[in-house]
Amino acid sequence: MRSKLSRTIAVAAAGAGLVLSLAGSAQADGGTYRARLANGCGSTSGTYHWYASTAYNGKTSYKTDWDFNLNDLCSTNGYAVSLYRKYSKWNGSAWINDGSYHKIAASGAESSVADVRIFLCEVGRPSTCVGIS
Repeated sequence: MRSKLSRTIAVAAAGAGLVLSLAGSAQADGGTYRARLANGCGSTSGTYHWYASTAYNGKTSYKTDWDFNLNDLCSTNGYAVSLYRKYSKWNGSAWINDGSYHKIAASGAESSVADVRIFLCEVGRPSTCVGIS
């Protein structure tokens, strides 16, 4: 049984993304998330899971996996929709976080990450990004 005291999940509103600040068990956590662009030109829904892994420099790293469906609702506007994330990554000697949006596939997995926030955006237009929740 999962202990609610062993982890904290902060889901921020549009633009802030899903922020994961977790501590505790190696048990999988996560669920179903969605987002819709403010201009109505894109939406997404799917699953995101994270698993506590190794601690580096006192900070827990996570293994993550995701599987989202992307819907481009304005295909004629010239801007495709995609998922992006901002995150910290352990590079073997330090935590790196450049604060930039990093494009990700609709489905995938990653390890040695923390502070993950996932966004739906029109490609090349960061002002359109909204966080999944």
